[in-house]
Amino acid sequence: MPIEPSSAANSHGPPDNARTEGSSELSDIAERLRRIEQEGAEYHVRAAHREAVIDRLHDENQKLRDEVRGSVFDPITADLIRLYDSLRRDVERLAGSGVNPELAKLMNSYAEDVELILDRCGLEPFTATEGEPFKLSEHSVADTVETAERDRENTIAEVIAIGFRQRVTGQVKRPVRAKFYRIGESSSPSGTD
Repeated sequence: MPIEPSSAANSHGPPDNARTEGSSELSDIAERLRRIEQEGAEYHVRAAHREAVIDRLHDENQKLRDEVRGSVFDPITADLIRLYDSLRRDVERLAGSGVNPELAKLMNSYAEDVELILDRCGLEPFTATEGEPFKLSEHSVADTVETAERDRENTIAEVIAIGFRQRVTGQVKRPVRAKFYRIGESSSPSGTD
């Protein structure tokens, strides 16, 4: 008579209590992994917020530094701009007279030196061209030139002095001074013929 295998040998897996124990361990591990994943996600959210705060504080600090630096340099740069304008006027006057070209050259080199100093103070020169329309934020009216042409009204006739703006912020420290065209008395409607 053949020997029949025992019923324990016929079962194809661990006993029921071992299965529930293993399943409990797996669910415990899965729960731990979910918690770790959740904590990791929360950490990344906090880290991103912290980085955003650091970036904002850095930007505010830089802006404050620039404002303090600007307030310290403002009187100096205003004087340097006046000196630059004076030197440029003298260069034009001397060059126009033709009396002493070497002196005009020397004065021009001084004006260029002042422009370099202004550049080191964070100011860059800018100008405008004839026919460019008036821009309140960038132009200053030094004088007007009468014209009969309507399309020339409120456009630049001649640049008198270049402007300067802060390189970092783009703020205009001194607008371009220019003569602007305006419609003359003779071209405006008088109502009488």
